[in-house]
Amino acid sequence: MTTRRIWTASLLIGGLVLMVVSYFFLTAPWGSDTVGNSNPRLQWAPLLFVVGVIAAFMSAVAYELLPDKRRKR
Repeated sequence: MTTRRIWTASLLIGGLVLMVVSYFFLTAPWGSDTVGNSNPRLQWAPLLFVVGVIAAFMSAVAYELLPDKRRKR
């Protein structure tokens, strides 16, 4: 496994985990009908979701920009 693939997989998996955790566990509780329960459990949970999306997209950038040691140009 090359360094490029490790960085790409780490960014992609880390971004996906951050998105899932912030969306399902840190946002407002599901099924609550009152306005008082509409606030997220963690105030910056939407920001964490966006950071996860950015990390997932950065995995493609890392894959393209990091050199591949196996391929000689």
